Amino acid sequence: MNVERRHIDTVTLEVMRNYFQAIVEDAARIIERTAFTTFVKETADFSTGLVSTGGEYIAYPWKLGATPLLGVNLSGGIGFTKQYDEGDIVLMNDPYCTGGLCTHLPDLHLLKPFFYRGELLAFGHAFIHSSDIGGLVPASISPRATDIFQEGLRLRPVKLFRQGVLNQDLVDILSDNSRIPDENWGDVKALVAAVNWSERSLFDMVEKFGAELVKAGAAELLDHVEMRVRKVFAGVPNGKYHFVDYLEDDFLSDVPVRLELTMTVDDGHIHLDYTGTDPQVSSSLNVTTSGQVHPFVALGLVAYIITQDPDIPKAGSILRPVTVTLPQGSIVNPVFPAACGVRFATVLRLADLVLGAMTQAAPQKVPAASAGASAPIVCALLEPRTNQRHVTVVEPMQGGGGGHWDRDGVNAREPISGHTRNTPVESLEADIPIVIRRYHMIPDSGGAGRHRGGMGVRLDFQVFHPDAIVTARGMERFKIQPWGVDGGYGGSAGETVLNPDSAAPQTVGKFDYLRLEPGDVVSIRWPAGAGYGDPIDRNVDLVHADWRAELVSSAAARELYGVVFTEGVVDRVATQVLRERLRHERGPREGFDFGPYRRALEQRWTPRVAAECARLVGTLPPAVRDYVKHYLFRAIAAAPLEVEAIDRALLAAWTAILARLERALL
Repeated sequence: MNVERRHIDTVTLEVMRNYFQAIVEDAARIIERTAFTTFVKETADFSTGLVSTGGEYIAYPWKLGATPLLGVNLSGGIGFTKQYDEGDIVLMNDPYCTGGLCTHLPDLHLLKPFFYRGELLAFGHAFIHSSDIGGLVPASISPRATDIFQEGLRLRPVKLFRQGVLNQDLVDILSDNSRIPDENWGDVKALVAAVNWSERSLFDMVEKFGAELVKAGAAELLDHVEMRVRKVFAGVPNGKYHFVDYLEDDFLSDVPVRLELTMTVDDGHIHLDYTGTDPQVSSSLNVTTSGQVHPFVALGLVAYIITQDPDIPKAGSILRPVTVTLPQGSIVNPVFPAACGVRFATVLRLADLVLGAMTQAAPQKVPAASAGASAPIVCALLEPRTNQRHVTVVEPMQGGGGGHWDRDGVNAREPISGHTRNTPVESLEADIPIVIRRYHMIPDSGGAGRHRGGMGVRLDFQVFHPDAIVTARGMERFKIQPWGVDGGYGGSAGETVLNPDSAAPQTVGKFDYLRLEPGDVVSIRWPAGAGYGDPIDRNVDLVHADWRAELVSSAAARELYGVVFTEGVVDRVATQVLRERLRHERGPREGFDFGPYRRALEQRWTPRVAAECARLVGTLPPAVRDYVKHYLFRAIAAAPLEVEAIDRALLAAWTAILARLERALL
């Protein structure tokens, strides 16, 4: 076979693809079976990869582990180390010097160069989410962290192994800065085993096919994926599509964070322009991207590509046909030392932003909004008799998916972060001394529609130890509902209740830190997916099936879907009459349903006002933009609900804050 030419035949390329994919899938299994912490071995927040010398994933596991890093370019992390030798393994977690590879401190990444007969062929990559890397709170991540120094141990790329010899000093530093050092080191050793396996497997492949063919196959595979993505994008009409969504607050205040996107489609190429998005925040919701194309600002596109071409090879070139504008100093491109521990809450909303734009560009190919939140709930407690510290993820809470044009949303699963698995109750209760009291889908939570949204989830658990601590990160959609499409209703919002079955239940809402008493029960009700299409048009037999499955109540069936049951059977005559009346009373339902909270917000925070605030704030240094944005927002919130009054309030507030900051800005 002539391996000097760039293009190789289709059969050989498919053989190469399967070999590459088998390497990373096997490595992922090694992590799953040898890791120590529940969040890795059960929840599966980890991944592996075979990486080209240019930093693109040649192969990335898709059936096991975390999927959202597909498309990240690792060249920033690779290039930081100037000299690689055989047997080196590099450890890192710093988001600011790795060019977007590391995205928050709990993600520990390994890179190993694969030298074959002295030639660098590729890199092996693996990461795990560490259950504790130090920092403010158990599990390290707090939305209230105001800079990255509060979020735990920060490591620039440093050699864990030098020419095959373990750097024990680094192991000691890692262990001394974790509440669970043995478990942490056990997880890292699982990563080492995975990259070592990948190296041996790649060399076996080279021995079989030859180095030149393997290199040609990797290069051809990356080009092939790019070609298939451009074909998918070619099916999207050219044009500009605009969408706005919000994080409902920044955890330090009740001021929402506005995210804005203009998506331009141009003959198989897509540009994502986040101009107008709010400045970096003072809490840990920032997404570090180094201003480069990054899957965290394009997950909606990755999801679209995969659904339109399910068999596409999972390679890093999937985002080659994408460019971005990420304003420096914004929440999507913060400057050091902005905190970023809860960046995935923002990532999920950015995915909604892209899908909202794509809904306009490609109707009937994109679902309504999913729950839009995925937050690991962590419990930390101390065993009084043994003095053992437990820090364990109880569940990676997820809600339902949005309804589609032709089917219901998936229940109890967030499609964008669906890689994380729920923790089996038996495994959890064996790992940490708590008791799960309830864990089930919430009836009537999915947004009503011709195809309803997926149901949200309720989790109740009880603690028995004094001073038990429960932390959460990324609680979202507790005020602003997931949006419905084409007349579908928004999904239900979230809620937290302390001791729900007691005489005095306490509504907590969103939280990031709870200190519990022995016997306390925490009840978390997660948001649900939104509906697609007018619920009056839903097949009555589907409504009946949901009612029998106790997913929809009789009241909701009547009030939302116009379906009447008599002794458990659909009364079709009464249903037809009721549906005709409801259709007349409601009028036509179409477009997006953003829910009452957002509608009220945008009465004052109109697109025109938001654009002017963004323009004004953008003239200031990044360090003060969030402060000034809060000042302007509160002035607008206090103004009478009239256009002229809001304009006067904005101008007065801007003048006043500039005077207050005059010395600071000199």
